[in-house]
Amino acid sequence: MFSSKDISYYLISLGCAKNQVDSERINGSMASAGYINTQSPEDADIIIINTCGFITEAKEESIEIIFDALETQRPAVGKNVKTFSADGAPPFRDFGRKVAVVGCLSQRYREDLARDIPEIDYMYGIPDDRFVARMSEQFCVATAPVNPLREPLLPGLSYSYLKIADGCSNNCSYCAIPLIRGPHVSYAPGRILDDARREAARGVKELIVVAQDISAYRHNDVDLHELVSRLSCIPGVEWIRLMYCHPDHLDDRIIAILEREEKIVPYIDIPFQHVSAPLIRSMGRSGDAETYRALAERLRKRVPHIRIRSTFMVGYPGETDSCFEELIDFLNNTRLDRVGAFVFSPEEGTRACGLGDTVPVRVKKERYHRLMALQRKISEGRLADMTGSIVRVLVEERVDDTTWAGRTEYDAPEVDGIFYLTGFTGTVNSIVKARVAGALEYDLFGEVIVEEDAPHT
Repeated sequence: MFSSKDISYYLISLGCAKNQVDSERINGSMASAGYINTQSPEDADIIIINTCGFITEAKEESIEIIFDALETQRPAVGKNVKTFSADGAPPFRDFGRKVAVVGCLSQRYREDLARDIPEIDYMYGIPDDRFVARMSEQFCVATAPVNPLREPLLPGLSYSYLKIADGCSNNCSYCAIPLIRGPHVSYAPGRILDDARREAARGVKELIVVAQDISAYRHNDVDLHELVSRLSCIPGVEWIRLMYCHPDHLDDRIIAILEREEKIVPYIDIPFQHVSAPLIRSMGRSGDAETYRALAERLRKRVPHIRIRSTFMVGYPGETDSCFEELIDFLNNTRLDRVGAFVFSPEEGTRACGLGDTVPVRVKKERYHRLMALQRKISEGRLADMTGSIVRVLVEERVDDTTWAGRTEYDAPEVDGIFYLTGFTGTVNSIVKARVAGALEYDLFGEVIVEEDAPHT
């Protein structure tokens, strides 16, 4: 047997924020088991890749990363063979370098990967509390007791993702998540609150509530409204952000959270996907342009200054020029604050895959670029309108001697804009008020103000 205290590891996390939470649990499990974390795959005895298998591009990236890791693979010198160093040091056993693959890709395509990439040393599906123990057994490594508490991949961040459920029961026609992760399962409130308290104790200022659909959260008699109310009582947490609310389930109780809870930032992510009624029905969803526009108006009326983020798909089977123009009109009229888009790709096993890939690739790309060009102008205009206003900024890093970078409460990390701040004399992870001096394409810049009674915009 080898000992975990002599074995180093490097963890690569791919895909979404929900996957990142899984990776942090792997990281915590490895650390508690006694393994040594290293900052470079070249220095690692075990390379762990937490893969994504959501869409074609994600699968291709995961496979590319696997092959990159395998290029660094170093077999052991025989099985538990003792070797001697050149300077006559005591004998050691060469563990080699192992590659372990976990996550969505290996959950769905385990047999294919085993057949096509037999060099992978260990494969596991969706990581759970047993993963590290079972991998260790496979690699003949004796470990300390495994504790699956989260350990951040990048220490010192001002924010942390708080995963409240796994899987999805919406069964949208284009989505493979139910095939990979199974139906929606809400986590127990106690587990979520304990996780949040540990993150707050670590110094995290912002909790970002995530799941495939957070609006579907319910554990016994606790729904999202009650859960977030409890999260708001945790000392040290300043901001709570709600991500990924399915529009069909976004009801008045969820809007009330945004309206009444002081720590809930005025921001919400609602993946509309499209607005053409025939396409929405084909996707297995309800709603249309009028319904979604009314939802946006209701949110803006009840939650002053709210920023709405959404995601749209172009090129879904049956998307005609008329369907796409309806989407463009919706964006022009509703003027959402943040928009992401992606091109439809048929995912095997989904209902949409059986509809055929009816929109030519050239047309998909043209529609994607036109949509994003329009949204770029909308975003520029909405940001320019903020000039002169006062916002709260979470300061995250120093850029140079006079400039710091952070985010307003209207910006989620990794997907939204940056606020470039001058006049700051505090410490990282502080929240300050700043006056917006101007706007860039997706970012803002301004200066710290000291008026404690300045109006919040």
